[in-house]
Amino acid sequence: MPTAARAWTGFLHTRKSRQGKSFQPDVRATVCYYGTGIHDGKLGQDADAGSLARAREIHGELLMIFGTKDPHVPDAGRETIDRTLKKSGVRYNTLLYPAEHAFTRDEGPRFDPEATDLAFAEMIRLFHTVFLS
Repeated sequence: MPTAARAWTGFLHTRKSRQGKSFQPDVRATVCYYGTGIHDGKLGQDADAGSLARAREIHGELLMIFGTKDPHVPDAGRETIDRTLKKSGVRYNTLLYPAEHAFTRDEGPRFDPEATDLAFAEMIRLFHTVFLS
């Protein structure tokens, strides 16, 4: 019996996304919000979570969402991610918003409702394109 196609959304490059949800062949779309640790491999106690090294294993569409004021994923980090994804042949898009890390979290000073709405709309657009078109 074939498995259903799935989508995956991860915030902060969570432990579950590190465990390979995006790399599973039945995941046709992944959205990654402000992926901490992707550019340098540091996630929690791991010296290198290895996500970029596995980029070629991503089978579906990938949408990366970052705030340009995010100290955890600076310009150089986003450039590293972009360069690696281009080399890997992954079908992806990166969206940048003039916001801080965790800007969709609706509490505290980092919350940016406009950037949140725009990013959410792009996530829905990706899922619509992949699953309904």
